[in-house]
Amino acid sequence: MNFESLVGRINLIQDALQAQAAHAVNLTLTARNWLVGYYIVEFEQHGEDRAKYGEKLLSRLSERLNRRGFNLRRLRDYRHVYQVYPSLGVEIVKYLENNSSWLANNKTFSIRLFSTAELQEPFNQRDIIRRSVPAKLEEWSTPADRLFYRLNYTSLSYLASIEDPLKRTLYEQETIRGCWTQKELDRFLLIDDEVYHIGASIK
Repeated sequence: MNFESLVGRINLIQDALQAQAAHAVNLTLTARNWLVGYYIVEFEQHGEDRAKYGEKLLSRLSERLNRRGFNLRRLRDYRHVYQVYPSLGVEIVKYLENNSSWLANNKTFSIRLFSTAELQEPFNQRDIIRRSVPAKLEEWSTPADRLFYRLNYTSLSYLASIEDPLKRTLYEQETIRGCWTQKELDRFLLIDDEVYHIGASIK
């Protein structure tokens, strides 16, 4: 091995492992934010003292947590992403079980008690968005593993804001296929909206 080969190999492992580390951080961030949304919805639906907090729940939760990343706007976002993408739960639990050694030893972390089968049933029951759409749309849905492993949380959050499920699915798949950045996704959505408004005005 000569000096140039040494430099090349070090650069190669640096780039490869840095990308792998960034991907792992993205997965962990998505898992954290989705789980926060999951627990908020669980509390809103089944919490013993949910009536006491009512509509002020997220404000009070934000004040009480008093931690970076848990302000009111973000807590709303985490809840919304969970509501749009409940099917991510199965992939997130698998990911945490395979990659989080602390999870195996943490007896108080209640989500570890859920089996994959137990997770899927409540999610299907709670998924209001999917229930309100024709069953045919199910065939076009992006698989949960692709959503979790191929999209970062920022993209998921942005895509969750698209109300039309068919349009959202199209953009999920195009974002995955084209490796779109947030800026590119934003640009394509803007063009799409402009085309829609032009078409509507012609009619």
